[in-house]
Amino acid sequence: MHFLDWIVLGVYIAVIVGLGVWANRRQTDTEAYFLGNRNMKWWAAGLSIIATSFSAASILGVPGYAYSSDMWYLQYQLGDLMAALIVVVLFIPFFHKVKGLTTAYEYLEVRFDTKTRLLGSTLFAMTVLLRAGTLLFGAALLFSAVVPTDLIPGLSGVEEAVVVFGVIAITYTVLGGISAVIWTDVIQFAVMSFGVVATMWVVVAGTPGGWGSAFSEASALGKLDIVHMEEPLGGRGLVTAIFGYGLLALSLFGTNQQPVQRYMTVKEPRDAQRALVLGVSAGVIGVTLSLLLGVFLFVFYEHFPGLMPVGLTPDQVMPHFVNTQVPPILTGALVAAVFAAAMSSLDSALNSLAAALTVDFLVRFKPDLPEDKRMTFAKFVVVTAGAVGIGIGIYSSRTGAPLIDLILSFMGYFAGGLLGLFLLGMLTRKASGTGAFIGAIVGTLVVLMVTANDFPLPRLYEVMGFEPIPFIWSTAVGLVVTFFVGYGISLLGPAVEPHRLQGTTLRHRHGVETA
Repeated sequence: MHFLDWIVLGVYIAVIVGLGVWANRRQTDTEAYFLGNRNMKWWAAGLSIIATSFSAASILGVPGYAYSSDMWYLQYQLGDLMAALIVVVLFIPFFHKVKGLTTAYEYLEVRFDTKTRLLGSTLFAMTVLLRAGTLLFGAALLFSAVVPTDLIPGLSGVEEAVVVFGVIAITYTVLGGISAVIWTDVIQFAVMSFGVVATMWVVVAGTPGGWGSAFSEASALGKLDIVHMEEPLGGRGLVTAIFGYGLLALSLFGTNQQPVQRYMTVKEPRDAQRALVLGVSAGVIGVTLSLLLGVFLFVFYEHFPGLMPVGLTPDQVMPHFVNTQVPPILTGALVAAVFAAAMSSLDSALNSLAAALTVDFLVRFKPDLPEDKRMTFAKFVVVTAGAVGIGIGIYSSRTGAPLIDLILSFMGYFAGGLLGLFLLGMLTRKASGTGAFIGAIVGTLVVLMVTANDFPLPRLYEVMGFEPIPFIWSTAVGLVVTFFVGYGISLLGPAVEPHRLQGTTLRHRHGVETA
């Protein structure tokens, strides 16, 4: 990069670390560290929700999808919208009914029992660690292409960038808590949006004929197609987008501690609902722009095929373009945009994981532990989880799989079981803690045995002679198995104690205190 690019990137890093230092002065206890004293602006929480979801994988992987195919991925926003509607109507009111809630999984103890709460928190922890590491890998792809390094023996440039990004995210997250996370997410969402729009402008400006010609050529090439009716259940099908991906989005928005924590940082349920609607709406715009960027990159290289090296993967096209076609200063801004995408996802993951482990495990069993001990433990979790995330990011860089596929598959492994726990609690009055607990374990194991992955479990699909279930349907499989196994086992046991149904199911509206 040009020295001006380094100045842009350096200023950006200084700002977000400075926010962490500023927020650190306001951290008096875990209530402030995890929830910002429940006094955050709803619009900031909403932009933080989408910044967390709109990761480096989105900036690189989504354009990669459009570059290699067309705009079919836009259908998946229907799944996001469906999920957001359900969460606004069902989940958010429940979370605000349970007084004093810090994590989503406290609800599971109120409705079921302690072991179910711990299981839910554990499933979340496994999901967030896998996802966080992969998001680091996404950011490292662009950084290493623009700034080749050879600093750490035995690691490639991409892997070195994973380490650098991870260390910076750990630093300001451990300092500032959720306040630093949310306000840096707001800045990072603005930087990401600028990066995508600026890159698109450079691409189209370099294409003969400008915007009109770029759209016309893209349409003639079929790159603007969205719906594929010939494969309704396939990866590009409408049914898959609404139900396969939609259930994954429902689990993310409704049961994942990262967005749920943001719902609890605002004062009122209506503010949380507005935050989610804003976040998802901004996400639709962001995905549309990212897909158009991929389309226009394809059109550009159709005009200049000699500029495209042989063997580049779709995820590497944008980094290559930035490295070879983007002028100084703007290159620094684009690297900062991808850097922002990684940070906004990783900081949220680390703080939410610290909240879950501190509240659901440490404080649950040691409620009288002093605040300074709780804060020390929370910051220890941030550092430890960040180190694990760096390791997973290095692993992800060596798989060779597309970024978005990695993200969705890692999330889907545990999302179905987690979603099943909450729906068993909210929608039924007969589901018991033991039933839900067993159902979620069975549902998660079934998913891991019917999908292609590296977990050391029997390959059920090989034993039964069928192809692995596509990763995008793994949440649906886990949900169905969890729900029916959990409900069936519950019917064989004793009835649920009446006090566990007060304010925790659709038929009861009065709030309850957390246990």
